[in-house]
Amino acid sequence: MSDYQFITERGVIVPDTADSRERVIELFRASFGNDIDTDPSTPSGLLITMFTEQRDAVARNNAALANQINPEQSTGVFLDGLFGFTGGERKPATRSIINGVTLTGDAGTIVPAGTIARAINGDQFASVAQVVLNAGGTAAVDFIAIEYGPVECGAHELQTFATSVLGLIGIDNNTGAVVGRKAETDSQVRRRRRETLAIQSMSTPEAIRSRLGNIETVRSHQFLENYTDAPVVKRGITLKANSIWACVEGGTDAEIATALHDSKTMGAGYNGAVQYDIVDPRSLVTYPVSFDRPREVALLIRVTVRASSLDVQNLIPDLVMNYVNGELEGDVSFVVGVDVSPWEISGAINQQEPLISVQRVELSLVGSGAWSSDVYALDIDQVARTQRSSITVVIV
Repeated sequence: MSDYQFITERGVIVPDTADSRERVIELFRASFGNDIDTDPSTPSGLLITMFTEQRDAVARNNAALANQINPEQSTGVFLDGLFGFTGGERKPATRSIINGVTLTGDAGTIVPAGTIARAINGDQFASVAQVVLNAGGTAAVDFIAIEYGPVECGAHELQTFATSVLGLIGIDNNTGAVVGRKAETDSQVRRRRRETLAIQSMSTPEAIRSRLGNIETVRSHQFLENYTDAPVVKRGITLKANSIWACVEGGTDAEIATALHDSKTMGAGYNGAVQYDIVDPRSLVTYPVSFDRPREVALLIRVTVRASSLDVQNLIPDLVMNYVNGELEGDVSFVVGVDVSPWEISGAINQQEPLISVQRVELSLVGSGAWSSDVYALDIDQVARTQRSSITVVIV
């Protein structure tokens, strides 16, 4: 009887079940004679089926174990260990963050870190740093959700305070929250590992991207550099001579500025509307670090499907949001500078539930009233946003 191998020159394989069954039948005939009845309905056939299933289980277990040395196939603690070789680790559950929330009140009012504000849906957010209202009675500070996970808060929905600060009157957020997430799945860890392989290096684009991607609450980013001694325009972004540009979704201003300052080439300048001062601990010199935040593009999604026994009205929005939140293997969208493809959304639905017959996926800019199945193009400094309530299912 010919034997099978788990490992070949092409890698780790699992034998076909039909081949395994034939080999088990050969063993039975060699032991009990060629006239043994191998029909699955007979006692000997049932034994053959049982031994075949056992062989398959052992083969699949061995293949799965052998694949744990491959970071593109490994899972769980094996994947965490491989990620640790390059200085990375699985991100735990994170909290939603709202950047640049505007506070208003009496000039000179000290607003302590941890001041709690309440969104219109009741979710609470706390300020991440102490600020002082300027002469105009305003200040900007980031707020982070009290609860971990995907806590949503749209633009201008942070309206009241849960804690009282004398002299603090109003609050408003011009942008929605960068939604937090649950602990990273294996697919998310594999994707981020590929994007942060240079975390232990410096002065290269890969090193800067890796440092940004390793910040706990950063979801996505884009990066450009100008290594010439004259200003240039790349993808619509004007870059000063010998400078870098980063557009970052999520993370606090301090974390992003520190990552850029610590990893960029010495002497290179910055570009961007957001500025944060980094004080060198040795020279005590202040270095202003600049970067950009993405411009949000709110999209509606309409999915047309054939009638099904499944509860598609409730199921499809969940499947789409899994794709939006980057929880699936393969292509990602709804990240900075990446176009949104209806075809990828359709594929993501069927990847998770093959029984759904998707007829069409359409996108619409909120407020436009126009729907299209074309890819929605984004600038490099834009990011698409959507939420579960923005997903409509049409059954035909």
